Amino acid sequence: MTNTLFKKIFSLFILLLVFTIAMQAQTRTISGKVTSVANEAQQGASVVIKGKSKGVATDANGTFSISAPSGAVTLIVSNIGFATMEKNVGANVAEVNFVLAESKADLEAVVVTALGITRQKKTLVYATQSVKASELTEARDANNVINSLSGKVANAVITQGSGGPGSGARIVLRGNRSIQGSNNALIVVDGVPLSNNTNGTAGSDFGFVQGSDGASSINPDDIESVTVLRGASAAALYGSQAGNGVIIITTKKGKKDRIAVTLNSGVATESVFALPQFQNSYGQGNGGVLKDTLLSGESWGAKMSGQPITTHLLAPGKYSPQPDNIKDFFRTGTSFNNSIGVTGGTDKMQTYFSYTNNDIKGIIQKNDLTRHTVNLRITNQVSSRFSTDAKVTYVNQDIKNRPRAGEENAPVIDIYNMARNISTVDARNYVVLNNVGIATPTTFPSTLSSIYQNPYWVVNQTSINETRDRVIGFLTAKFKITDWLTLSGKANLDKTFDRGENSISEGTILWSKSGGDYQKNNITITYYRKMV
Repeated sequence: MTNTLFKKIFSLFILLLVFTIAMQAQTRTISGKVTSVANEAQQGASVVIKGKSKGVATDANGTFSISAPSGAVTLIVSNIGFATMEKNVGANVAEVNFVLAESKADLEAVVVTALGITRQKKTLVYATQSVKASELTEARDANNVINSLSGKVANAVITQGSGGPGSGARIVLRGNRSIQGSNNALIVVDGVPLSNNTNGTAGSDFGFVQGSDGASSINPDDIESVTVLRGASAAALYGSQAGNGVIIITTKKGKKDRIAVTLNSGVATESVFALPQFQNSYGQGNGGVLKDTLLSGESWGAKMSGQPITTHLLAPGKYSPQPDNIKDFFRTGTSFNNSIGVTGGTDKMQTYFSYTNNDIKGIIQKNDLTRHTVNLRITNQVSSRFSTDAKVTYVNQDIKNRPRAGEENAPVIDIYNMARNISTVDARNYVVLNNVGIATPTTFPSTLSSIYQNPYWVVNQTSINETRDRVIGFLTAKFKITDWLTLSGKANLDKTFDRGENSISEGTILWSKSGGDYQKNNITITYYRKMV
């Protein structure tokens, strides 16, 4: 090794050492302990740096350790049942302790428990968590209200559906408790368990179509409050169906001595967050051999250096990388929400009426959802002892081109198998008309393999459509026998009409028959209960 080379390597080592020391000097660690006024360690208290979104939670001994930038910072500590506390921490301070005082407002809060019974939080012997209605509507997920609970309920695992707008979501509160059944939490709306089954959930990694669930019909604008019951004792009144915990939702009622109109309009956009990383050195083919007569779906052919290709059905092109051919397949999804709510009433009768329209376009082309929700609720105080409460909700939902998911000839897996040299222009050249005017797949680049196909053919020449009409309603009557004894009865109805229409053009790999395929199906589900 020459002296010159040795000096360069040594200089580079010193430079990296100085850079590492400088980076370490920019951060520091602050430790401490969180206790109550009664000197009880506070486990699970949240510790964050003011102005930052990430933080840490205290351990079983109430201690914490958080990485902070150099200089003075402000730590914010909060815990359920206690007032939030802030402390300024100087640049040279490495340890700071917090003593939290009980929050009277939180202890006096009223929550809805099982069967719609209200209780003061401080009187409960089990853990609950409340979510404000504003948290569900400020940054809403119009596809499914369950998705809006993500990040707002402690220890909840929420998995969004893979079937585009309107697809079912999964919420697990207490961990997976069954290896053969659903681990979903029970959803209860106004004291009535909601039918929340999802049609077409994945049973394997092969092709499937995920349908809608019951929770997707819940309108966030009609929600008054959400209470989460995790423990078995909290959910015991709902029986074995509540073994995975309960999400209790109460909806809005009319207000007496006032008339109010609420308008809510919003728009949201979504795009693909992350895509797999793909190599852009080798194109279609295998074993280092270019195969430009039929797209094999494999990109281990010759190295791409701009060689001419003459077999394209469009103008002859070059054998060059197309780094955006997968990203270009997805579009920017949009979600438009418009809602109006009217409330009013007297001492004897209160009314709440609302209408909500959702117009959603998914990130996969032609996958659209339109939903109309009409809600009417009337409460009556017939006498000092007798009262009634009635509600009816009608949902009309139309989903176009629900995407197939899984491994076998579905849009996403198909685009992932597109060779690295196929341009977006060539990929969109997916169809030709035969001698009698029937659309057929182009030889190039339509076929990827025996189970994959050009995704533009799949989204344009096949369709999976669903129309849903759902009626949900209940009638409750209460008679107050004495100041401490009330007789009540409730009847409810939950009826869903699903109509599906699927069309598959001839030439679609795996899914079409001779001459194509067309199917229609009708599913009617009725739930009704009477309780006294």
